[in-house]
Amino acid sequence: MNEREQAIKKVLLFELCRRDFWQFCLFYDYEFYSKRIFLHEIALSFQEIEEKKINSLSVSMPPRAGKSYITSLFCAWVIGRNPTESVMRNTCTATLYLKFSYDVRTIVKSDKFKLVFNNIHLSDDKANLQGWNTNLSKQVGYFGAGVGGTIIGFGATKIGVTDDLYRNLEDALSDTVNDRIIQWKEATHDSRFESGCARIDIGTRWSINDVIGRNIEQKIYDKSIIVSALNDKNESFCTDVMTTQEYLTKKSRTEPSIWAAEYMQEPVDIKGRLFSDLKFINLSEFNELKDKIEGCVGYIDVADQGNDYTALAILAVVNKEFYLVDYVFNKANTDVTLPLIVNKLNQWNVSYCRVESNSMGAMFARQIQKEVKTKILQVHNTTNKETRILMNSVFIQNQINFVRVGTHESELFITNLQSYSKEGKNKNDDAPDCLAGLSIFTQSMFKHLI
Repeated sequence: MNEREQAIKKVLLFELCRRDFWQFCLFYDYEFYSKRIFLHEIALSFQEIEEKKINSLSVSMPPRAGKSYITSLFCAWVIGRNPTESVMRNTCTATLYLKFSYDVRTIVKSDKFKLVFNNIHLSDDKANLQGWNTNLSKQVGYFGAGVGGTIIGFGATKIGVTDDLYRNLEDALSDTVNDRIIQWKEATHDSRFESGCARIDIGTRWSINDVIGRNIEQKIYDKSIIVSALNDKNESFCTDVMTTQEYLTKKSRTEPSIWAAEYMQEPVDIKGRLFSDLKFINLSEFNELKDKIEGCVGYIDVADQGNDYTALAILAVVNKEFYLVDYVFNKANTDVTLPLIVNKLNQWNVSYCRVESNSMGAMFARQIQKEVKTKILQVHNTTNKETRILMNSVFIQNQINFVRVGTHESELFITNLQSYSKEGKNKNDDAPDCLAGLSIFTQSMFKHLI
């Protein structure tokens, strides 16, 4: 092929990349996109948005699949094709927004972008990450914010994108946080749409009540793309993202509701009993192992109110296995529960015990430390209680053996645990809360056994 033919071929390639978003993806990063063919469907739908064949789209897929990367590339491609228009992209935090803005701006500044869109470059007078222009922008080329942030004076003329408005599972399962996110989206994000502006919502499907879920219910979208981690044959949707075995291993270690939502994009109502599959061992069987105990740890959740239980759970390590060996579960005042707990800690020679430092916990911890050799550690829990319980439910059911002690308080503790509902309508959740705290402590103390 002579030089003239090569030049013509390049001109045709660049023109194809200007017209076809998927070709632009392959041209920009062939190694990445050629291995992730599932992104072709995303690219085609993005192109339909740009060409106004559809006006609204939702995209949900497993973590690390490349949804944010292809979205950044799409934003740059749209700006290249429509340099006088504006693109808005909002996300869960200001930090993530700035990262995405930097990513898109880097693409626009790249040599490959300039080969395809040789008349576009960043404007010198407005090129910061908060909002930036190209040399042909009328008002602003790219702008946005994190949830809760303010967008002043800008309007989206071409496309408005939400990209992961939820930081994590805790945000999605919290009615308060979810309502705040939706209110911000409606009051700030949606209010910036100018006539003819298309919408794209991208994110993991945590809950049926999240932003995408509500819009699907209201039939807002012209198209919704859902990609599951495992296909109908229980095989990985893309081994370049994660192999089948890696997904199956992750599935075995993840609470089923979380797996369904985060990886299979099947948000579910968190209903039913959470702790329905506990592993029990009779006291007589455990007594044969008692002299092989390598150490014990404990966790205390001190009662805050009159109807709450003060809960202690003691866990023993035997032959690299975890056994829940004793409990205190009592509504009495501290003059009763404190000596009960001191007795248990001394009886089992507990090395370390965490105490949840709520309003009563700090004082309770100081009193106990005076009576025992156990090292008492105060802990302040910042994560949502229901989320903490849910996230540790798999460890509790798969890794802990419950010794049938036979005492009234131990049976009361287990009954309280097994009656815990994923709906969140629980009159008392002191046993599961105590065990969630103990699980977190155990996993930090015995990483080499897990």
